[in-house]
Amino acid sequence: MRRLAIVLLLLLALAPRALGNSAPLASVGPGVEPMGSTTVRLAEERIEIHLSRDLSDPSRYGWTAVGEFRIWFRFEPEVDEEMTVGFPLSFFAPDRSVYGARVEDLRVEVDGRDVPVEIRESAYGKENLDADPADWAVFPVSFRAGQPLEMVVSYRMPVVPYGKGLAAAFWVSYVLRTGAYWAGTIGRAEAVVTMDTPIRAEDLLTRDGDWRSTTPGWTLEEGALRWVWEDVEPDFDLHLLMENPYWLDTYRDTRAMLDAGVADRDGVLQAMHATRVLFEGSLSGDPVPLRDGLTSQEAAEALLPDVLAAATSYMADQPEDITVRENYLALLQDSAVVWRYDAQALDWVLTLLSEERLAYALAELARFASGGELPGYLHAWRPWTQPGLTDYPWQAETQEAIATFLAAVMPPSFATAADAEKWVTTNAGNALPTDQAAALRTLAMERVRLPAPAKEAEGGATAIVAAAGEAKEPTTGGAAEPTGGVAMMIVGLCLTLGATGTATLWAWRSSRRRARQFDRRREPTDT
Repeated sequence: MRRLAIVLLLLLALAPRALGNSAPLASVGPGVEPMGSTTVRLAEERIEIHLSRDLSDPSRYGWTAVGEFRIWFRFEPEVDEEMTVGFPLSFFAPDRSVYGARVEDLRVEVDGRDVPVEIRESAYGKENLDADPADWAVFPVSFRAGQPLEMVVSYRMPVVPYGKGLAAAFWVSYVLRTGAYWAGTIGRAEAVVTMDTPIRAEDLLTRDGDWRSTTPGWTLEEGALRWVWEDVEPDFDLHLLMENPYWLDTYRDTRAMLDAGVADRDGVLQAMHATRVLFEGSLSGDPVPLRDGLTSQEAAEALLPDVLAAATSYMADQPEDITVRENYLALLQDSAVVWRYDAQALDWVLTLLSEERLAYALAELARFASGGELPGYLHAWRPWTQPGLTDYPWQAETQEAIATFLAAVMPPSFATAADAEKWVTTNAGNALPTDQAAALRTLAMERVRLPAPAKEAEGGATAIVAAAGEAKEPTTGGAAEPTGGVAMMIVGLCLTLGATGTATLWAWRSSRRRARQFDRRREPTDT
């Protein structure tokens, strides 16, 4: 007897979206339904899930995980059966919506031998326009009466916080109920979940009457979570809902790294990244809890001095490392101000965390800007002009830092005096006192490009100096070309000064030509 079946590994969870138990099915297309029966019994099953921190980007502190799944089956067939076994590479919920991540590093073994799989495209789940396509991996299996068969399916999947923000819980699911479609009951089923950090009972979430809750019946031994079922025909699924331990341990882990002495590039970047995110808190900008009774902002405040010390020490040895420098400046910004949602205003406003740190951040930005080492996008940072801080009563030290920063990032030239006035007014906002705003305007006015004079100055030497000065004045289109008045002046000089004047003229023209070439090479770009 030949049967066509599909091992249906359902997923009810979204993070991570785990494969589920196997079930024989009629097809892989839309409207797929379980077959009526099969003689193959699933005698034993062991589900092993190991979660470890995602270290794919060593320069960033990781709050997500990678799930390594290994599912071992022992089947006991009563008669010979040839079966096509398969499972989806994307995962679907009971409403046939296909979601999210795909299986990676898939491996299938049957009786200890690797089995090649074929990828088949399926329309299953595509009735939901927001769903991903549900491709299937399939392979043939021969069952022989009275001969137990062992199968191992292993793969990797991403595990991300299920909800808003990094402080959201992890939700791992594995569908057990499809095991009921095999003949008889499952003689023994066991599930074990481990992590690279011990699982803690206080991190597990249980909600009475809510299927999005840790499945009851677990035991916790040496940081490993375990379930065991005997002679079961499951009408339930396996769920693990737990607080994200990587988030809860952010302060502890970063503190341990700093205490050990952070000197390498990746360690410095990780420490800065972790501290920045702690300052940002939740998506609403509010602090969120960590272990030890700390909030995210309290933890960031405690870490900041040592993190900045590690960053500045590294930059002193590696001043050319642009990535570390930019992350250092971003940390200074995030430690000074943070965006938070104002429920009354129904809008996001910028909240000041520390005026002293804001002044220091501006001083550092100005220092790097003066040396030509400040990224262009940081030239536009103006927290004092944002909602929430437009009318803040700044201290004198902060106002001085604002004025210094604006002077350092001011464009090298303005087309008109009106442009210069507008730039100062827009960028200073209400932050500066009258005298500092006036000093900025004076500096801006000095950078206004003056138009060429309407009439050439009279007199030999005076005219030459004026013409040379006009030639060096940068314009949008390059150095200025000689005007008709300058040409007439040259002719008059040649006629009246004779041989001596002619020699002087040629010397001046050669010098002027070299000046024009130099100006073309160094001409500033309009801003």
